[in-house]
Amino acid sequence: MYATHTPNLLSDALERAYSRSLLDATQQPLQLGKAIRQLGRLIGRGAAATGRFIASVINAQAEARARDMRYSRTPW
Repeated sequence: MYATHTPNLLSDALERAYSRSLLDATQQPLQLGKAIRQLGRLIGRGAAATGRFIASVINAQAEARARDMRYSRTPW
């Protein structure tokens, strides 16, 4: 009943043709392997960056300890 009062309603044939043309225009084969490889690369880069950050923090702490030991005037 409400469908007859809607001015922008497409007929079934037009709606099917419109949706079919949209599906045909945007349909691409699923490339799951490529997506998995890209995700793997992204995770690898993130892990490498995290490792470099942790290493720099450890090095900075070691340098600070060495400087502190050098100038503390204690024999130890």
